[in-house]
Amino acid sequence: MRDDFKEDFALTEDVAYLDAANIGLVSEPVIETATEIFADIARGGTRELNEQREAMVYDNLREESAALFGCAPDDVAVFSSTTEALNVIAWSLDLGNGTIISTDVEFPSVTYPWIRIARTQDLDVVLVESENWIVPEETLLSRITADTAVVVLSHVEYLTGQRFDLQRIIEHAHEMGAIVVVDGIQAAGYLPLDLQEMGVDVYITGSYKWLLAPFGAAVAYIDEDLRTDLEPAFVGWRSVEEMWNLDATTLTYAPAARKFEYSTSAYDVKLAMAESIKYLRTIGIENIYDHNRELVTMLRQEVRNIEGTEIITPGTEGSRLTFSVDDMEGAEIERRLQNLSRPIEVSIRSGLIRVSPHIYNTEADIQYAIEQFKEILEGR
Repeated sequence: MRDDFKEDFALTEDVAYLDAANIGLVSEPVIETATEIFADIARGGTRELNEQREAMVYDNLREESAALFGCAPDDVAVFSSTTEALNVIAWSLDLGNGTIISTDVEFPSVTYPWIRIARTQDLDVVLVESENWIVPEETLLSRITADTAVVVLSHVEYLTGQRFDLQRIIEHAHEMGAIVVVDGIQAAGYLPLDLQEMGVDVYITGSYKWLLAPFGAAVAYIDEDLRTDLEPAFVGWRSVEEMWNLDATTLTYAPAARKFEYSTSAYDVKLAMAESIKYLRTIGIENIYDHNRELVTMLRQEVRNIEGTEIITPGTEGSRLTFSVDDMEGAEIERRLQNLSRPIEVSIRSGLIRVSPHIYNTEADIQYAIEQFKEILEGR
């Protein structure tokens, strides 16, 4: 990866920012785009955002997301967060009875909608238990049976970076007659995707982590076979085929995933997300994946040699490394890293240290972090 990408991320001159799994840094070109769009609409009103432009305002994001996902723009719906998207789709499904399969190490927003739905429907939520934070995939597969209505998982787990073999899980789930819903916010932006080849029913991701865009935007791939007969649980003037008809007497859905969109929103952020996906695709998702994996491999090789540490993240296919440390609280390690003359930003989750580099990081950042980890941990 070229060092000149760092010029688009001013913070990296003064901080070793290794926390993309929490909040990704937004590039200067995307910040400029978002700021300009916001200012134009704020100052110009309908002279800048006329009816035609508002009707088409999500088109660029759908097109960029389709290129990222390996699908058609009509397969993409735009939302304001992954949580919103997941809830809208979950409440729109006609599940009947059965079980919903997930895991006990999911981010809460992945499981909460289904737990809530199960309180009023004839459904049971089964959370497959992890072992030392890792979910045994064979155990997960064994829990997906003919009684399963939905399997809901993260493509990459937020805490450990465990990456599931989604295609294998999807094939088995479909054989059992189950729908598969995937939260991809910890994957999209560095992991190459082809959702149609994968065969997933729903795949959701958000703007502000690996896609390096501002808060307030998300997109969902919704498979045509699934969405065609679904009634959206939430509807509004953007749900229909011709939104500016403003016909309050007839509800005729748009013949695409956008029927799940229902309201106005922060349009500037949606347009900025489109610009950021374009920025990343110009670099190349495969190139980003290779770059991030090289940095994490370098980090893994050094951390495993530090006494008293245990690496939790399995394999070498992700863009993060999570590890535990004996005899020292994660919060204390984080405090010391943040108080360095050149601070290091990482996340502490469940007492574990999570390091997540992205395109703006270099081998020098990783080497510096390794040196500081060693100095802190060897002085315990």
